[in-house]
Amino acid sequence: MPHATRTKEKPEPVADEAVRAEAKPEEVDSPGATPAAHGSGSAPTTEASPPVWTYSGPSAPAGRRPAAEAKPEEAAPRARPIVPPSDAERRRTAGDMSLGPVGKRRSPVAVAILSAVTLGVYALVWHRRVNTEMGDFDTRMHVRPGRSTLAVALPWVLGLIVSLAGAARIVFNVAHIALPFDPHITVFQAYFAAGSILVVPYLELALSLSAVAIVMTLERVRIVEDRAGLTTDVQIKPAADIWLLAVPVVGGLMMVQRAQRRLNAAWEAAMPSPLARISQY
Repeated sequence: MPHATRTKEKPEPVADEAVRAEAKPEEVDSPGATPAAHGSGSAPTTEASPPVWTYSGPSAPAGRRPAAEAKPEEAAPRARPIVPPSDAERRRTAGDMSLGPVGKRRSPVAVAILSAVTLGVYALVWHRRVNTEMGDFDTRMHVRPGRSTLAVALPWVLGLIVSLAGAARIVFNVAHIALPFDPHITVFQAYFAAGSILVVPYLELALSLSAVAIVMTLERVRIVEDRAGLTTDVQIKPAADIWLLAVPVVGGLMMVQRAQRRLNAAWEAAMPSPLARISQY
């Protein structure tokens, strides 16, 4: 009896899942489908599944986390508040070459005391110095410190000469020294003449040349305050401050002290930090 030859059947190649899904859609179990009972011939029933929401927007670039997954340290830093510069700094940044070096900051009280102790000599020196400093700070101002000081010094020289003459008449009378000429002034009148130095501020107001020089100096102080960025409500008023000279004895000292205090504030506003040390003289 001949042996029957047994042929080995090749296994059927497994079809792709997609092809199988197209070929037998009824055999693919859908999500939520209930399998049919064993032995029943009815088709399997399916239940409606809730809709699945998907995001169809642009995907995040490769290598970058979504905004929801960003780490706290990766958040953008807060921008610092911008502090607007002052008017003086804005002018210097813009290249305003007319603003030169600031002047010296002096103690207003020391200026008044030195002016009183020196009988007005230091006041004249101060007048020339501050005019020079203001002219150097703003070259657009036409400043002639020498002429301005000379105009202010004329009443002072006149008052000093009269005071010295009255003092000499008193000394000669006390020392019983006979003068070779008649001075045409009594001893009683000499006492009033000796105090002529105290009426120098009134002479400054009486002489138009001196009054104009003082008003122009105060106006330069106001211009410096304006260049430094100070508002008009705090700036000096030249036409009003000159009448401080009408205050007896201390009027001129008050005006000098007030002008120096305003200059100190203007120099401080226009000066880059650190602030300069206040000079005592």
